[in-house]
Amino acid sequence: MQERKQKTVYAYHPETGEYLGTTTADLSPLDVEETWLIPANATEQEPPQAGDKQAAVYRDGGWLLVVDFRALKLWSKASAQPVTARIGDTPDSLQATELEPPPFAVWNKKAWKVDVEAQRAALTAQAQQELQQRLAAAYAQRRPLEDAQELGLAMAQEQGLLTAWKRYCVELSRLPQQAAWPRLAEADWPKLPA
Repeated sequence: MQERKQKTVYAYHPETGEYLGTTTADLSPLDVEETWLIPANATEQEPPQAGDKQAAVYRDGGWLLVVDFRALKLWSKASAQPVTARIGDTPDSLQATELEPPPFAVWNKKAWKVDVEAQRAALTAQAQQELQQRLAAAYAQRRPLEDAQELGLAMAQEQGLLTAWKRYCVELSRLPQQAAWPRLAEADWPKLPA
């Protein structure tokens, strides 16, 4: 039995043409002459060695070296969001940069800067939400004590606790007037009534 011969060929992606690696072509068993059965999306031409930020791409019957920034993290200069590069894209063509943006970033021609107004607005919204959650929890604690007082059923301990919850609510409501607002540390928030 005759051993089948094989030949190394070079595969590429069917859509992008990017070099994928080597594969094999078999010798046709039907032809007397040496005819190779080359798989789809493969060629006998060896691709050039790709350098840094390059990819070998098969187009129009031959290999090309094209720019390849897919391995780098890129951020849009317009939105400060991550950008996904494709073969052939450059940071300039994508209006992107390799510089990672800080929170609340805006591009300033050569570098990121922090949008102080956007940062303050976000911190204020976050602090306001925390304030509303704490007030809602405090009012939920107060309601049964207020009912007991209104009905004349409150014991001395309950009346003291109601006063403490009311004081806590007043302290919470005054937080936006403090100089530290909206950048409050946990220690800046009033302590829960015992």
